[in-house]
Amino acid sequence: MKVLVVAPYPPRRDGIASYAAVQVQRLREAGHAVTVLSPPDGDGDVKAEFLGGDGFRRAAALAATHDRVLVHFQPSLYYRPRAALSKISTSRALLALCRRPNVEVLVHEADPPKLWRPDYVLLAAAFRRASRLWFHTLTEQEALERGYRVRTRGALVRHQDGIRVNPVGRDEGRRRLGLDPEEALLVCPGFVHPDKGFDRAVAAFGRIGDGALVVVGSVRDAIPANLTYASRLREACAATPGASWREGFASDADLDAWIAAADAVALPYRRSWSSGMLARAQALGTPAIVARVGGLPEQAGERDVVFQTDDELEIAMRDAVARANDRLREAR
Repeated sequence: MKVLVVAPYPPRRDGIASYAAVQVQRLREAGHAVTVLSPPDGDGDVKAEFLGGDGFRRAAALAATHDRVLVHFQPSLYYRPRAALSKISTSRALLALCRRPNVEVLVHEADPPKLWRPDYVLLAAAFRRASRLWFHTLTEQEALERGYRVRTRGALVRHQDGIRVNPVGRDEGRRRLGLDPEEALLVCPGFVHPDKGFDRAVAAFGRIGDGALVVVGSVRDAIPANLTYASRLREACAATPGASWREGFASDADLDAWIAAADAVALPYRRSWSSGMLARAQALGTPAIVARVGGLPEQAGERDVVFQTDDELEIAMRDAVARANDRLREAR
């Protein structure tokens, strides 16, 4: 089968780019002929500017020569901020693409719609017309259908299907990172911005007073809101004994080492649809402390703890530290 994948792609430092690369690799391993259409900063076979809808228009031109077209959708990939006419043009381009019978859309995230705006009306029509929409959780599918007032030909795909981890154990991860093997460790991994809520974990950890908490990652989009948040997070870590921020881009291999080394991963998100970090933690066998937002409760597994309030977050983190200390005492 000839497959066209429309997505950001490495070397772009982006979770969806990493997800798409794993998906493409698996499709090719299964014998499919895959063409990647990426923005100019990705190593796609074909390149087009995604912002403004040119990527959708280029995909429409290629669709007839492929059996399947799979679009990875997240609004910020395609829509120019504060550009009303461009947003209408982008949604119109996606709708024209989705009118073709072989087009599927993997919805990583969709903004809550303002259905009085033409760009959202056109986007809802595109979702309605796609031959299939893929979601990571049923919660995400229901939220989109409810918000956009559409019925979709939807199906679920596990987030872990787009994740390949570098197998590493707890002890090996700690040796590789130069960490104390006998200290309880909590890790907040991923790109830093206000919706990630890492400040919530730092504040809760400050009330525990035991073990270590490490934020691992960097600011991806250097917009004022993210930079202001990063400055406050940096100050909070510096002021909280045992907390630190390993600031800088973390490769998938680095993230896997940190996640494997941790006694628990803290994902105190304020807003999320689903989480690649949760999928990585599950693949590596590290339990996670997960906020009750979006599709995360559905994505969480038996070993994960789902919380709603800051008090519940503190209790879950305190319990994770206590369990780690108990295991360390038993191992001595």
